[in-house]
This record gives sequence, structure tokens and C-alpha cells, in this order.
Amino acid sequence: MGFRDLYAFNLALLAKQAWKLVQKKDSLFYRIYKAKYFRTTTFLDAEMGHNPSYDWRSLLSTRDVILASSKWQIRNSKTIKVVSHEWLPRPPRLNGDVPEDICVQELINQQTKQWDRGKVTSPFDEATHQEILAIPLTLVEDDKVIWKANKVQDFSVKSA
Repeated sequence: MGFRDLYAFNLALLAKQAWKLVQKKDSLFYRIYKAKYFRTTTFLDAEMGHNPSYDWRSLLSTRDVILASSKWQIRNSKTIKVVSHEWLPRPPRLNGDVPEDICVQELINQQTKQWDRGKVTSPFDEATHQEILAIPLTLVEDDKVIWKANKVQDFSVKSA
């Protein structure tokens, strides 16, 4: 069949299933795994747990592949962490200490639905806060993880 690296191919196929846990939240597959393995969090933040199945271990092993080739697209900004999630073109450069768990939503003025310039300029350097201010805000849908390894921004085994 011409497979060059069966391990990489298998990992890419598993990552395709894991991508469904990130994107297809209305599917039966998602609802079953959500109920069993990550009730209070998302797949990207889920932990191994005690006595996990072989399938769950395998899906979690692909999370690094997904995180390395994807980024967050800001919509309602409720789930994106400022420091630990990739949501900017480059990693944010900080001027001071920013708590690990601060969400992007806290950088937005909720009355005007625009970036709060005071909150954006103080913790970040000039280049980073200019990148943040250049991001348009829609604030109508849930935040979305997009695949940055291809132009259509959707997972493919080939690009993985």
C-alpha cells in the first residue's frame, strides 16, 4: 500500500478521531466520551483518569499532535486561556506576571464588546498588544479550534 511510517499513519488516524472530539460536539461519539472521560472539562484539557481504556489512552496520546498544529479562533473568548492556549500569531510577550488561568474574555470590555485597551496594553509588550487589538471580535459563537496545517483550516490525515 506504500505506507512509509505505519506508526505515524496510525497516530494520524487516531488524531482524526480526537479531532472529532474537539469539533463535533453534537455527535454520539462526543457525547459518549464526554460522559465517560471528561464531564467537567474539554477533551483538550481532560486528564487520563483512573483505569482508562486502551481507546482513551490512544486518543489522549494524539492530543499533542492536535495542539501542535492547531490554534484557537476567538469568538466568545470564554474558553481561551491567555498564556497557555495558542490564539495569537506568535506567543504573547508579557511585561509582568499574568495568572495562568486568565481567559481572553477578561481582556474585553463587556459593555462595548471591544478590546479593553487598558487591560491589553499593561500586561503585554507593544507588538503583542498590537496583535491583540488587530483581532476582530464577534462574541456570538463558542470559541473554535482551527487546523493551521492547511488552507481549509480543517484536520486531514495527510496534513497531520
